[in-house]
Amino acid sequence: MEKQLHQDVLQEGEQIRIRKAISERVYTLTDKPGARQALFKSLYTALKERYGVDYYGDIKQMQDALRFIAQWKG
Repeated sequence: MEKQLHQDVLQEGEQIRIRKAISERVYTLTDKPGARQALFKSLYTALKERYGVDYYGDIKQMQDALRFIAQWKG
């Protein structure tokens, strides 16, 4: 049972990929340090709302999440 639950969430390496994609997207959208904080918050919120999770590490569809991040407009 524990193994099954563990497979239903992102592994540590996958979480790192998500965080890196978020960071790359935010830095692509603005070069203003003051605006980045709001964009980070908005993107994390959008991800959690889209996938119905409280923590981005609970997302089960990593490839879809990466596509969503890459296309997110802010």
